[in-house]
Formats: sequence, structure tokens, C-alpha cells
Amino acid sequence: MAVPPSARRPLSELRTYSLRYFRPPFKAVYADYITYEQYRHEFMKEDRARAALLRGGILWRLALHSLGFDILPSVLIGISQDAVPFGQMLSLNGKTHFDDDLSEEEVDFICGTYYVYTNNGCIEKLSWWPRPQAWAGSGLDVGFWSSRCEDWFQKRLENIRQGVSRRRDSSDNNGPVNNTRWKQGLKFNAATKKFKKNLDTACSNFLATKASGKSLFCRLLYTSDIFSAFTDD
Repeated sequence: MAVPPSARRPLSELRTYSLRYFRPPFKAVYADYITYEQYRHEFMKEDRARAALLRGGILWRLALHSLGFDILPSVLIGISQDAVPFGQMLSLNGKTHFDDDLSEEEVDFICGTYYVYTNNGCIEKLSWWPRPQAWAGSGLDVGFWSSRCEDWFQKRLENIRQGVSRRRDSSDNNGPVNNTRWKQGLKFNAATKKFKKNLDTACSNFLATKASGKSLFCRLLYTSDIFSAFTDD
């Protein structure tokens, strides 16, 4: 597919979604979370936001929280009108392919991230939900959204709704935190990281050597190679 250079546009032309920058002392309260949720619901109505569902993990779940599970079939219909001018582009075997994508700022926004200046002039990112950098390799990152992931998500949601302060002059432990705090809070079972690594390796090997045509999905589900790879020591 030949695309003229003029068809590609800078991301700066898209509407910006952000929870803004703040100077210390900064404290988010429940009203801030409600505002964030409303803005996230609005963003997820954008056609290109289907990219969040394609990412999987915490982005997938937050997108579903905004849109509902009925939206899932429509994700596979195809790319949005924003994919060619703003999305990711891949050239393969002489052909150019496009798909919807999210900017780093949009990923931060979906996770409810605030940018807070520190006393030494740096910027710390505090988020209501773990950003992908914290989710990857965590005790919940098992390659699919498990029942344990859903239990954690619902518990976190309840903690926010019931435990976040309504006043800025009070304190609690349920507000947005930085990446380090998220990683510490998502460790859980130490063996999960090895499980995920073996699963990723098995999937990559399968796609490289055995995947073909319409049988890909069924073979990926049932192949014994996948099972043996993530159960081997």
C-alpha cells in the first residue's frame, strides 16, 4: 500500500488527553479519581482507542471498564481512520501495514497518571493504576487476564472508592503511587516471571516454526509444545 508522505501527520495534531503537571505538595482525592474516570471514558470513545484493547494487560482491562465487554468483537473489524496518519507503520515483504497505536502520554493517561515536579526539579509519575512498565513481569502478568487479575482489579477499584480521602488535608494509602511502589505491590508469586518468560519463548518458537493460515489460533491453543515449554524447569 503506497502512502504519500502527506498522509502521515504528527501526533501533535491529535487532541491531547492528560491529567496535567503539578507542583508539590500534591495529593489526589476521590474527586480527582472521578474526574480521571470521566476523561478516560471520553477518550475511549475515540476510534483509535481500540489500540488499548489490543495491548492486553491492564490497558485492556481499563478500556473494558470504560466501554464494557460488548465492545470486544468490534475491535477485530479493522483499523480506525487515524491509523494511517497517526498509527504505527510496518513494512513487510514490500507491503506497508498500519494499525492503531497509543502514544506514551495516552498510555499514561489511561492509567491515571499525574506528573509531579519534585524538589530537585525532576518529574515523578504517580498513577491510580499500574502503568505497563510496572505490570510487565509482575505477579499478575501471566499472558492472559486471569481470575486472580480480576480479583485484584475489583479490590483495587473498591479501595479507591471506599479508601481514598475526600479531603486534601487528610491522608490515606490508596491514592496514586509511583512505578517503584507499584512493582513492590504486584510481586505476588515469584515463579510467575519464569512462567511468563517460558510462555513467551514457546509462543515465539511456535509462530516461527509451525503457525500457518487459519489454523493458527486453534493450534496455538492446543499444541503440546506450548504446554511443555512453560512447565519445564
